[in-house]
Amino acid sequence: MSVSKTVMSIAAGLALAGASEIALARFAPRHRIPLLGIGLGAAAAVYPLARSQRPRTAPVVREMTALAVFGAIGAIAARSASSSAGRVVAAGWVAHALFDLVHDTGEHSRIPGWYPAFCAGYDLGVTAILLRSNTGAPEGR
Repeated sequence: MSVSKTVMSIAAGLALAGASEIALARFAPRHRIPLLGIGLGAAAAVYPLARSQRPRTAPVVREMTALAVFGAIGAIAARSASSSAGRVVAAGWVAHALFDLVHDTGEHSRIPGWYPAFCAGYDLGVTAILLRSNTGAPEGR
């Protein structure tokens, strides 16, 4: 994928993260951290769910491992709205962005070429939102 398409995909992901924050701030402000934790598990499920087959290959093993790890982080965070849970969820979103950018989907993946950069942009946007809200910065509500 070209650099310009990658940049556009990342920007679109960042924009969606901003829109998600607006929606959460309006409709579920007290549940932001738990919902973003659950969202981390959902984001990790996209890669294995977008397969036409699930052979025991390295990409599939990585995706299933990532799903277990990010799902566990999300499940733990879903039980708390504390600032420490927010930092754990933020770390999970950063790790997922790195996963997006380095993961080779291998055969049988139906993930479009633009998606990993888009997802990484979203992940980094959510991370920034979580870190900002955990540092005491005004949330503009």
